[in-house]
Amino acid sequence: MVIARSLLGRTTKQSLMKVIYRMVLNILEKAVNKIISGKEIARSEALKISEQAREQKDLFFLLAYANLLREEFKGKVIDLCSIINARSGACPEDCIFCAQSSHYKTKIERYPLISREKIVQGARSARETGADRFGIVISGRGIKGGKDLDKICDAITAISQETDIGICTSLGTLTHEAAKQLKSAGLERYHHNLETSEKYFPRICTTHSYRERVETLKVARNNGLAVCSGGIFGLGEEMKDRLELAFYLREFEVDSIPLNFLHPVPGTPAEHFTPLYPLEILKTIALFRFVLPDKDIRICGGRPVNLRSLQSLIYGAGANAVMIGNYLTTLGRDPNEDLQEIRDLGLVPGRRM
Repeated sequence: MVIARSLLGRTTKQSLMKVIYRMVLNILEKAVNKIISGKEIARSEALKISEQAREQKDLFFLLAYANLLREEFKGKVIDLCSIINARSGACPEDCIFCAQSSHYKTKIERYPLISREKIVQGARSARETGADRFGIVISGRGIKGGKDLDKICDAITAISQETDIGICTSLGTLTHEAAKQLKSAGLERYHHNLETSEKYFPRICTTHSYRERVETLKVARNNGLAVCSGGIFGLGEEMKDRLELAFYLREFEVDSIPLNFLHPVPGTPAEHFTPLYPLEILKTIALFRFVLPDKDIRICGGRPVNLRSLQSLIYGAGANAVMIGNYLTTLGRDPNEDLQEIRDLGLVPGRRM
């Protein structure tokens, strides 16, 4: 009698699990078919997918479908970018995660804008390593004009003449005049992260507004530059904040979406934040692929320290682009490991190679 009840209970549980599996798969398949047919999923659909993928077993269904969307819209080529920290530290902004903010005491190297020659050499090295794109990044609120902008523009012109690497800059807030000068020098793309949802933004920065960041994206776009903008996760935000960011980026038709994951830096207000669980990161990547199926979903800062041995799963979660080499103030992974990993997965490292 006890055995019979046990078997009956097990059978009932198995039947229930099958029903749940079918329901999850049905939701995912319906969304994927809608996306492949050229339509977009709504916020309510994205939230429903997120809620259904709370359990580990359901999450891997989500990853599988996100991988399908990556293959459908982006193929097997993985876009590779690399950056140089061209001016470090002494930033007047108070972003709680940033080691370069002058509001916090952190152990980083601080220096003014490096020479034109060092920037150009950085681009050459990045291209030799296998990068498709090279980003010139400086600390500070923004750039308007003057000697620093002239030096950066000279470097951009030299890079475009000497290499075939794509050129991107991340220079903070941007004026129309500066954008025109950068475009004339040969700049292709401008990077400026929105970081999180507009509602959550005041929790991570108080020295400037979300609208100011949006305005910079508009200035770049209106002056003929492609736009790269994403966010950083692990700052206490909820999944709905991440999805809100994803939908705003879709509305703005951003070309490249860098996703960063907090690497807590001692001395910053975020130093004691609990790092995101690797599967939470993979889920976030997958949801961004569902919302932005034809865009470059680029995995950047915090990848090695947060994902550890699961780094290769970013591609299975829908990512088609990755930053190789070091980050701004933290070390990255050996680029050769990334390139080998991409090849081992049957993917192709670099569209310009």
